Amino acid sequence: GAHVSVRPGLRAGAVSRAAPVRRAVAMMGPPRGRGPPPPEHMINEFIKAYELRVVGEPEEADQPDVQLGVMSRGDALMRARELSVDLVCISPGAEPPVCKLIDYGRYRFQLDKKKKLVKKNSVQAELKEIKLSYTIDVHDFNVRIRAAQKFLSSGDKVKAVVQFKGREMQHTNIGANLLQRLAQDLAEFGSTDGPPKMSGNRMELYVSPKPKGK
Repeated sequence: GAHVSVRPGLRAGAVSRAAPVRRAVAMMGPPRGRGPPPPEHMINEFIKAYELRVVGEPEEADQPDVQLGVMSRGDALMRARELSVDLVCISPGAEPPVCKLIDYGRYRFQLDKKKKLVKKNSVQAELKEIKLSYTIDVHDFNVRIRAAQKFLSSGDKVKAVVQFKGREMQHTNIGANLLQRLAQDLAEFGSTDGPPKMSGNRMELYVSPKPKGK
């Protein structure tokens, strides 16, 4: 009987001694220094592949990376230490993975710079509104046409609006004819998303720019 009672006591003792250790480890948090980077930026010891295709930085920014060949993970890490740079995995899906000898901070800076450049070069299309009166004269109509052509050429969408007040609602057919004339004059620059439509006391027509190169 005594033998049976001792074993639970030992197990309980083992748990009670281990619990404070686990708590202490939990309180310590992650190890100091640079924690693991995001998976797409595996660097140095976080790279698990045994064989790597290694590239180095070119002398000029617009030149391709310098090919250093396939080498073991150990040799690549040693080369990085010799050059006082990081070993950054830039193509983890390649066979073998491609790693670059570069300072990780510098690599992140280069990536951010490329993203900003792409964002700057991508034209954000806007919706430009052009208002017309159903009694508009030829000169003002041509001014609106030129403005619409400019917007469409810049890749923006145009919303042409004819607004009717009070008794003017009797003349919606004039507004429709006006918008159809506008659509014809803009045919070279864009195409309508459909016929003119009423929205409250406004008649609207949407014209989308033609795709580039067409």
